[in-house]
Amino acid sequence: MQPRESSPSIAALKWLADTHPGRYRTRNEDAFLLMCFDTKELCYLGKQGQMAPEGKHFLFAVSDGIGGGKGGGYASQSALRSLSSLISQTFHRADPPHETPYEVLLRSFVEHMHQRLLGLSRSYEECHRMGATLTLGWIHHDQLRFAHLGDSRLFHLRSPEQYRQLSEDHTVAAQKVRQGILTPQQAKRDAASHVLTHSLGAGARPDEPQVGSLTLSPGDRLLFCTDGLTDTLSDYRIAKTLYDPPPYLDGLDPMQGLIREALDGSGRDNLTAILVDCLPGESL
Repeated sequence: MQPRESSPSIAALKWLADTHPGRYRTRNEDAFLLMCFDTKELCYLGKQGQMAPEGKHFLFAVSDGIGGGKGGGYASQSALRSLSSLISQTFHRADPPHETPYEVLLRSFVEHMHQRLLGLSRSYEECHRMGATLTLGWIHHDQLRFAHLGDSRLFHLRSPEQYRQLSEDHTVAAQKVRQGILTPQQAKRDAASHVLTHSLGAGARPDEPQVGSLTLSPGDRLLFCTDGLTDTLSDYRIAKTLYDPPPYLDGLDPMQGLIREALDGSGRDNLTAILVDCLPGESL
């Protein structure tokens, strides 16, 4: 029997992240988090960078706040702050974290973040019924584990024609699509297109977060984004902008190009996105 050839490994992760309040909003209620950690240290990553995996863990997350006044922005920031604290506590406790399955860890994190927002809602009048969406990805070696609540999104892309949404929209309209009541096109125009069925906080239980996994390959791309981007740009246009941008976006990096396209298309909502590239060895 011939020995089985191993698949090519990911030589490095490269990331770009940005957020924008949009054309008409004065406040940005979105938040994002980029972290790298192991059992010895934890560091926060900048908006752009590149790093060889070398056994490290990477976490990328976006969150869109829910709530009037300053509540929405505070909710998304508080949710991601509590997530970073949970990661720190988990990786510096006595029991090795790898002994707990990732799915169990992610569900535990979601529940802790949910309870954190509910506690703030009960303690402060200005935080009443505030909540947030959550889309996070945890990468270790070539494995992506993700958890998701709400209508922010996670995409997996391999080319302009090969892309798919890994996350499942948790809205009343999206639920109707899954039930066959509405078509995806009708759902975009439905009055319930932004009525969430799952979220952190907001006075309700998070129910079951979507938790999943994916084996990554060199050349793969991951896009984490809030609905300000996807409400304006179709999935196809997002992929087209990332792989084959129009001439007027020359000189802009892929993240700047996406934000520019969304602002030109509408810009009615806050815009936040993180793009992660899985680089092969020859690209370094």
